[in-house]
Amino acid sequence: MNRIPEVQEDRNQAAGWFHTNDALVSILLYNYDGRELAPCLRSIFDQHHVRNFEVVICDDASNDGAWQIANRYAMAHAGKITISRNGMCIGKAANRDKGLKLCKGEYCVELTSTAEFNPAYVASAINRLETDQFSEHSYIFRLKRANVFIPPWSPVKILREHERMRLPLVSVCIYNFNYGRYLRQCLESVIAQTFENIEICFSDNASTDDSWEIALEYAEKYPTKISLTRNRMNFGPNANLYNCTLNMRGNYMLKLCSDDAIRPEFIKRCLTALKSHPEAAFAMVHRDIMDEDGQCSPEAPFYDQSCLIPGAEKAAVYMMSSVNPSVSQILYNVVKTEGKRMAGNLNDRWFGDRIMDFHICCDFPIVYIKEPLLLNRVHRHQESARIDGNLLQCMGEYVLLHQLADVAENYNHMQKARDRLQPGIEKLGRLCLRYCLRCLTAEDELGAKRYFHLAFAIFPGICDDCTYTELTCYWSSSPSEREKLLEQLMKRANLEKRTVSYPAPPGSIPC
Repeated sequence: MNRIPEVQEDRNQAAGWFHTNDALVSILLYNYDGRELAPCLRSIFDQHHVRNFEVVICDDASNDGAWQIANRYAMAHAGKITISRNGMCIGKAANRDKGLKLCKGEYCVELTSTAEFNPAYVASAINRLETDQFSEHSYIFRLKRANVFIPPWSPVKILREHERMRLPLVSVCIYNFNYGRYLRQCLESVIAQTFENIEICFSDNASTDDSWEIALEYAEKYPTKISLTRNRMNFGPNANLYNCTLNMRGNYMLKLCSDDAIRPEFIKRCLTALKSHPEAAFAMVHRDIMDEDGQCSPEAPFYDQSCLIPGAEKAAVYMMSSVNPSVSQILYNVVKTEGKRMAGNLNDRWFGDRIMDFHICCDFPIVYIKEPLLLNRVHRHQESARIDGNLLQCMGEYVLLHQLADVAENYNHMQKARDRLQPGIEKLGRLCLRYCLRCLTAEDELGAKRYFHLAFAIFPGICDDCTYTELTCYWSSSPSEREKLLEQLMKRANLEKRTVSYPAPPGSIPC
């Protein structure tokens, strides 16, 4: 093992000084020699000089046993090690760059090849960096502070040779947390695509089920097709998806939720449509709904035909309706997404993709495909089910409408979308009443009251709505009267899935 040069005159080190600051130190190991990795990791975990640290290991498709050692240590030191492996070798410089983006600390210690970790020396070097803002070090340095739960959107990174190839490369980003029971079906559906030039960029958010073991199994079976990352702890879905984008090399991107699956023609059908309409930024497919047991049920397509939709018209629809309930429905042209993700805003965790889609539509048309090429799983464990219960489905929508209107203000041709802010708010008030009724049918009277009052807070004019008037009577009625009134309300309310399709927006071209 190569020894790192030490500063002989470092009195702090000679006196046994150790690093006590609470600042998190990221120890980045990339392209590390498999023969020396275990001793290096032992030296990190057996020391007491640097106490608040994380380890980030970036494996560049090694075949010397380093990846197996990294996995073993990551499992033994839960919460301390983030690991990532490239599907194919990308080179030391690119692997280092990716590793730095995975680091969450305020300081980084960079180790590669066979470099030794000297804890006392590292601690003294970080102490100098902390006390002297002008101090610099070759492999120990400050990192830019960032919100680890809301990372920046990854820059576009495409291998230029793919642009000259007959077949474009499609990156399927699968981000997962504790969905091991669905993960095999998800991965198999991607492997079974009729379009072959696909890479899978998988990231796991420190799952506690068998998710990671399943991912390792598939990566071993398809080593050049799958890249893997596992966070040392659950940093949230944004950070998990960000990990996927760090491994992306494709011209096109699908963000596939790990509890969903896609039909074999999904990617080929989307690429064909986008090739026919190169001005379009993304292709959106229809879905079938799938339950926890894999049973599918059809739903009417949102539009009555496959078509190219003008962006401004699509954006106006977004102001009134959630037409893409799953991020898994969309295949993006990667270049045309650049600069459209507004990471860090209040709604980014739950509605960031919809803000991005709206922003894209301000500049580009999109393609809609009415065939149900996505199997969208709806179950009680998913995030959308949780936000239904905490009002965020409607409160978040309220914030979202104003965010979309703000985006539209920057474009002269987006007047139609801007004009729909108030109608969208009025529709959202009525949506609150639908959630109120859903809560009542689920015997959640507290939740129903919250949605009932939220409806008025969002749209005071809702008090003239007959459903609101009858619900007002409901709260002061006797139990028998409530039962009868709820039955009447449910007969009139449309709480079932969509049964009819809408005409395509004005200016759409059938395809």
